[in-house]
Amino acid sequence: MKRYLLIFFLALLPYLLAAQYYSVGEDPSGIRWRQINTTNFQIIYPTDFEIKAQRLASILEKVYSFAGNSLQHQPRKISVILHTSTVRSNGFAAWAPARVELFTTPHQEVYAQDWLEQLAIHEFRHVVQIDKIGAELPVIFKIILGEQAAALAIGAYLPFWFLEGDAVVTETALSHSGRGRVPSFEMELRAQSVEKGMFSYDKAYLGSFKDYIPDYYQFGYQMVAGVRQKYGAESWSKVLNHVARNPLSINAFASGLKKVTGQNQAGLYKTIFTDLRNSWILKDNSLEKTEFEIITKSKPGYISYRYPYQMNDLTYFAVKYSIDDLTRFVSIGLKGEEKVIFTPGNFFEESITCGHGKIYWIESKTDVRWTHREFSQLRILDLTTGKVTEKKYTDKIYAPCLSADGLNLAAVNVDTNIHSSIVLINPQTGEILKETPVNEDLFVMTPSWAENNTELIAVVLGDKGKSLAKINPLNGVISCLIPFTYNEHMRPVQRGNFIYYTSTVNGSSEINAYNLNERINYSVTRSRFGIRDVQASADGNSLFYSNYTSDGFKIVKMALNTTQFKVSDPAISHNYELADKLSSQEKGMPDFSGLDTTNYKSKGYSKLANLFNFHSWSPVHVDSENEEIRPGISLMSQNKLSTAITQLGYDYSTVNKTGKLVAKFDYTGLFPVLKLNADYGREKSQYYEIINTVNAAGQTIKKDTQLVSYSYQVLNLNGGVSIPLNLSHGKMYRLIQPEFQVGYSRIWQDASTPQDFFKGTIIPLTYRLYAHNLLMLGHRDIQPAIGQVFDAYYRHSPFGDRDYGTIWSAEGTLYFPGLVRHHGLKFYGGFQQRNASKGSFSDLISYPRGYQNIVSNQLFSVKSDYVLPLFYPDWSLGKLSYFKRISLRMFYDQAWAMVPIQHQAGENLVTFASVGGELTTDCNILRLLVPAKIGVRTSYLTDQKSLNFEFLFSVNFSAL
Repeated sequence: MKRYLLIFFLALLPYLLAAQYYSVGEDPSGIRWRQINTTNFQIIYPTDFEIKAQRLASILEKVYSFAGNSLQHQPRKISVILHTSTVRSNGFAAWAPARVELFTTPHQEVYAQDWLEQLAIHEFRHVVQIDKIGAELPVIFKIILGEQAAALAIGAYLPFWFLEGDAVVTETALSHSGRGRVPSFEMELRAQSVEKGMFSYDKAYLGSFKDYIPDYYQFGYQMVAGVRQKYGAESWSKVLNHVARNPLSINAFASGLKKVTGQNQAGLYKTIFTDLRNSWILKDNSLEKTEFEIITKSKPGYISYRYPYQMNDLTYFAVKYSIDDLTRFVSIGLKGEEKVIFTPGNFFEESITCGHGKIYWIESKTDVRWTHREFSQLRILDLTTGKVTEKKYTDKIYAPCLSADGLNLAAVNVDTNIHSSIVLINPQTGEILKETPVNEDLFVMTPSWAENNTELIAVVLGDKGKSLAKINPLNGVISCLIPFTYNEHMRPVQRGNFIYYTSTVNGSSEINAYNLNERINYSVTRSRFGIRDVQASADGNSLFYSNYTSDGFKIVKMALNTTQFKVSDPAISHNYELADKLSSQEKGMPDFSGLDTTNYKSKGYSKLANLFNFHSWSPVHVDSENEEIRPGISLMSQNKLSTAITQLGYDYSTVNKTGKLVAKFDYTGLFPVLKLNADYGREKSQYYEIINTVNAAGQTIKKDTQLVSYSYQVLNLNGGVSIPLNLSHGKMYRLIQPEFQVGYSRIWQDASTPQDFFKGTIIPLTYRLYAHNLLMLGHRDIQPAIGQVFDAYYRHSPFGDRDYGTIWSAEGTLYFPGLVRHHGLKFYGGFQQRNASKGSFSDLISYPRGYQNIVSNQLFSVKSDYVLPLFYPDWSLGKLSYFKRISLRMFYDQAWAMVPIQHQAGENLVTFASVGGELTTDCNILRLLVPAKIGVRTSYLTDQKSLNFEFLFSVNFSAL
């Protein structure tokens, strides 16, 4: 088995090496950057984020003293890059080069802790993990590979469930909040375990197309916390030590885990989750559950309904999620009958509001050029006319809410320095009418209008957790209604004297009711797994909400009976036994109070002076574009803003026994993307030479043919300029990219080169226009159900010593739905015209599958595909591979080529076609989270009446 594991690992190595160069985009080129250097961090940030950058520097230094304790490691100094122009909330730690990138704008459902504090604890724990591996690796690996040594060890050996689960454990143990203290974080696993039982380890971690699987953050938290609870806080430090000290062992993580716990991953999973399932079942059986009426119809598979609103007496609105479809807005009748209203784009889920025949929501809108500049876009759907009105804001607008009379629309505005304010918006046009900063340093979340239509009810976040509050939208005055605690409060709404909201006061996400007159808080429901999105009916006699099951949230309705409400003290934070155990294993919690008084020296950060950051090297040539490794040397650089990637090295060909110096430089920090490539070295080729043997009379009596090798020197310089324009809108991903390339090749002869072999310069110019318009993919989709791709080239060589003539092409691809969902049709057409001179350019369009390229003056190629999933096995072949889907792609390709007749004028029409199929599996090799596709292609070549077989293999790192 170990032999097969090694073969699989070596096959994946080129992909793992290529995957180290990780960039998620660029900030606008006009941003001016500054930096703060503390003892352990370099914080790089836009100039207008100075105040918060100072605070973050203090937070990080506080975290540094705590976050490495259980892994028994204090990492070296690291750079932290802040992206402040997005509406997304995120963060990640990356290696090669070592850095942390934080997206500083908080979202509207952030848990009960300051967003920057959350980011600092979670992401710095990743730094500790990776730096520990790097520190413990044998020195020879760091000498040979640089920073990518640690990155390779992490990518190859450590499962993502450990990396993220350990970070969630740390954020929980080092704070009064964290996801380990949020009941909804275990809700999905609990429901699945109780109602469906335990899946296999591979399925629970690597996912499925057949069933909904909770993500590896939730899975990882239970695994990592379970080990710490049973084997001690330093257990994972011992595992990581073993991994780092055994870098050539394919099973380093599994063997380290077994050394500490006596079990491998699968065995540990079974032990931990069997105990969890038993405790969850016991709790489920002991609950006295709230009775309700189910509004949504029961359907097979995972279908989840969120954010319900009552549209009228007969109809409800909801957002429908499914692993079998895209996210949809739907209307639901009293008998559960559904109708699709609209398909949104990438929207903020907490931003839905509905009333008076209209639906309002916010989508994220990426800048045309800059990935890290985003906008909030309000979309208004008129249910009567079907018309969508849109308004894009330069401000970061979240969580719109419509008043009961339909006259007022309010939302939360978050500025660059994370201060929130209330904006009043014209509900017809989306124009901002008034902005009012709130009068306390509180972060406002998910507001709704009070019944008087003059005040807002909202959740507010402060340094002591969350509270419910009334807000005057005209002057920003906040009046808190309950004490601040670390309980989760969400989406409050008022009906009569009560404010209804979901809260975790009792350790489960349930409906609570706060009586405005009595100033008393009540517990209203007791559910099996959890509740979200409470709303009151128009007549005030019932509540409807999303109730979780193992098949997703279902919309239910319960009759209101205030006499059954139970008093619940909102001032008490629930105690979570596992989370408290984790905290007790630490040396305390970082105290973030009083940080605003700290002031670090800051200075400018020059993009030009920091253009190069050489971080890794290797004794092989890494071709990241083609995901190949060859003999040679590589030296890699990526600047800290991820706008300049440089590779230098030596590339040796084992076929020709020749090598060349190579240099590549990509720069994405300007509006046009710049690419420069250069290589210089010796090339080899061969030709056949006829040797005549003559007699004394001079007559040829014998002819022999021999293969003669020769070499020559080549210098290649290539430069390219492209402008990727992101025009995505709603559910469609759209891109237009014009491109221009210029090449320069200089060829020198040496002593072995034939005299008639070309020497001199070749200067090709290339013009390209690429565009696509593709429908977003659902979880089970193999290809877009609707889409268009267009690609056009023109290439010529008007300068230099050799004219290669011209070649131009145009090709397009169309996607259509198949006979049933997840089936798909794909049609391709390409035309190419070549006017050759003393040389010719390579083909620009694709040939029928199974055929090799032929020289032609004109080529027209068409392809047709029909693809369908056959079944979803969720089957493991030991540790080698986990198979999630088997798919079949049937195809028919045909091409017509005008082929020149050798040594004669004129050309012949050649027609060739192939028909066949591709049987592929979507799988995970060696339990790596990155998805791979393995299969075989069979092509019947109609003119040759022969079969052609090809092995198919690809790895999709973009899916991570």
